[in-house]
Amino acid sequence: AAAGLSYVGGYVINTYKSYDNFLQDKYALLPAVIIICVAVVMFIIGLIGCCATFRESRVGLGLFLAIILVIFIAEVSAFVLGFVYREKVKTDVQGTMHSVFEKYDGKNPESTVVDY
Repeated sequence: AAAGLSYVGGYVINTYKSYDNFLQDKYALLPAVIIICVAVVMFIIGLIGCCATFRESRVGLGLFLAIILVIFIAEVSAFVLGFVYREKVKTDVQGTMHSVFEKYDGKNPESTVVDY
């Protein structure tokens, strides 16, 4: 799960680099950064959970459960933020795309993004 989340977060950030001239709001990457942070923490917690299971520690397994619940809450929060702000991102992208298309001359950096 952590590898899958890391891939999704990295893919979003990599895709963002191609279209950064269209997106003026740098907070558009916030959900992707949250997903990557959660993936790293999830990997570490997964290792801790494996060690607690291997040692059959009730305290370790209880701590593992509590941490997994916190991670789940963080994932739900990232989903809700993405869902709530999707229209804001859409309008921002449309506005900046319109201005970039108006300034298109084939020479400036914004023109290379349009060509791409």
